[in-house]
Amino acid sequence: MPLTTMYTCSRCRNEFDFDHIKYDSDNRIICINCLEKQQKIEKKEKLSIEKADEGQKVDFICVNCRFKFSVRKGSPKELRCPYCGKTRLMHVKKYKDENDLIKDSMDPRFDY
Repeated sequence: MPLTTMYTCSRCRNEFDFDHIKYDSDNRIICINCLEKQQKIEKKEKLSIEKADEGQKVDFICVNCRFKFSVRKGSPKELRCPYCGKTRLMHVKKYKDENDLIKDSMDPRFDY
């Protein structure tokens, strides 16, 4: 009877065997499903940054230290928190009204 080790996903907290886990960009263990969701979200946020006009400010919040800052579109700087240097950033969106906020809250990135 082989002994299998189970790993806990740092996002969904479910246990998976070795074949169904990977490391994310912050070197945390994450399951394949959560990693795909995370990559889709990052791609979507990258597109929203690219859609901004040249020179327009794009606001961010660092997920680790909660520092708020903005970067101009087309800036040659790498996207990093100026306070702690981490790359886990959250794009700050300006909502038009309550319905826009409610619609955004249904996004799968808020599922646990």
